Amino acid sequence: MSDTTTAAGGQKLRQATRLTSGQAAALAQQHGLIPAGIRPPLREYLKEIWKRRDFIWNLSASRAYARNQGSYLGQAWTVLRPILDAAVFVIIFGIVLQATGGMPNRIAFIVVGTFTYTLFNGSVMAGLNSIRGNLLLIRSHQFPRAVVPLASALTEIVLFGPILVAMFILVLLSGTLPGMAWVLPQWSWLLVPFAAALLALFSAGCSMIFARLGARIPDLGNVVSFLLSLGRFASGVMFPIIPMVGLGNPFGPMVVFQPMAIFLELFRSTLGVETRNATARVSTTTWQTPAPGVLWLVAAAWAVGIFALGFWFFWRTEETYGRD
Repeated sequence: MSDTTTAAGGQKLRQATRLTSGQAAALAQQHGLIPAGIRPPLREYLKEIWKRRDFIWNLSASRAYARNQGSYLGQAWTVLRPILDAAVFVIIFGIVLQATGGMPNRIAFIVVGTFTYTLFNGSVMAGLNSIRGNLLLIRSHQFPRAVVPLASALTEIVLFGPILVAMFILVLLSGTLPGMAWVLPQWSWLLVPFAAALLALFSAGCSMIFARLGARIPDLGNVVSFLLSLGRFASGVMFPIIPMVGLGNPFGPMVVFQPMAIFLELFRSTLGVETRNATARVSTTTWQTPAPGVLWLVAAAWAVGIFALGFWFFWRTEETYGRD
């Protein structure tokens, strides 16, 4: 067979198997293929993430297990870090400065605030570094990029489990110390997992917001760490901040209904570490801690709203991640 005949046969074969754009699109849809590097519709994006839910869980669980493996105490540091933070704040704000004066149990107050803030702080920092820390995975595989910050946030949620257990134990033991009122188990303690779920949803939304920002601004980590430290004071981790704000203060609503202040008060009221006995002696010209029902409603609104906003915010630039 001559070269001319072979070339002619190959050209006819290519012409016979060439597809039109419509046929190619139908074939791709039939096999579930999507164009690479193009942001899919939000509905399809959600479906693709749901298909990878096992991967998200396995990735987050493996990262949680690997955390602190290079140290002598290993996973114990997951609980020891917030305990040491709480100890420092108890000494400075609870004992030296007496910033929690009037609290029935100032140690439990600071412990709950410190441990609760840990999940938010860890989720923000994990989300901030999630894209740049996983560029090899992002560039080598085609998958919804939201999987990365969601897995990072879920890692912090998994680690928050033992932190919650330690918080329960320390709150109970704090009553044995001189001058500290007992904080005994009550039915409202059963609501703590639901409060933790709302905080986890809120933190995951923040993680996706900062994942997009961190992917575009490499130096943002230095600023965010400062803002998170400032947030400890602005949210009332170490002392009751709401009663310090006068009713005429234009920033009053911002202080009272800011998300982390709401979540801290939600955990404290659910555990029975009440601030109401202390704030009752404050002048009526200052703001009071919202009622428990209001706390749950506002916390749910913050959690759902920020998660939806964070997911949409991250999805909007889906096609840009890993291209820098």
